[in-house]
Amino acid sequence: MKKIVLAAVAMVGFVGQSFAADLPARMPMKAAPMAPAAYNWNGFYLGANVGYGWDKISTDTFNSAGVFLENTKHDRSGVFGGGQIGYNWQFAPNWLLGIEADAEASDIKGSNAGCSATGCSSSNGKTDDFGTVRGRFGYVANNVLLYGTGGWAWSHSTTDRTVTCVVAGGGTCPGGPSPSPLTGMIASASGSESGWAAGAGIEWGFLPNWTAKVEYLHLQFDNVGRDFSYAGFPTAFRHVNSNSGLDTVRVGVNYLFNTGPIVARY
Repeated sequence: MKKIVLAAVAMVGFVGQSFAADLPARMPMKAAPMAPAAYNWNGFYLGANVGYGWDKISTDTFNSAGVFLENTKHDRSGVFGGGQIGYNWQFAPNWLLGIEADAEASDIKGSNAGCSATGCSSSNGKTDDFGTVRGRFGYVANNVLLYGTGGWAWSHSTTDRTVTCVVAGGGTCPGGPSPSPLTGMIASASGSESGWAAGAGIEWGFLPNWTAKVEYLHLQFDNVGRDFSYAGFPTAFRHVNSNSGLDTVRVGVNYLFNTGPIVARY
């Protein structure tokens, strides 16, 4: 009996070794995949932009006694370009808060003409420069940012007003030139305006520290006053109040002062 048991154990051992030898080699374990790099929007940035603007202006004109004379409407348009600086804070983790300031040199200009009971005039106006200080709030999808923005706006403009026809002295308006030394005289006024800005944009990170953006902004300036005086003709004085709505579309690039991509968290 003992010999039978020993023979059986030996046989089991031999079969087990043969079966193990026939098994395929164990496959090597692969390392777990690394989490993909997420775009890092955090930190300061500096950039440049160029764009085009359309300005719609409504103007009320008053004489030296404060009497309303006329209302005129006209458009200005042209190119602009400048730079921006800002700061981003990404949180939660797909939301972004930021602040941005920009300043633009502008060639947005236009002209208009109008007549009152005393004569006619024409005006040439230009927005010399403008800028904003705005907050930004957006949604981040890796290297793409969709955002809304709004805040304070400023601009500086210059207007030349030319008398083209005078009723007094035998002239009839519209028409001209009228027989008056006031005809053809030019008065200039300039100054800065304060208002608000709001808009939206999309920004794309095409390199670890570089982004490109397209942005729409509306800038509104209301109750902008200008005075036009003509030497030797105090009754020709005119005061104007204007409301201006400037729509802009711009493209720009930014350089982000951060450490590049960050590792996504899971």
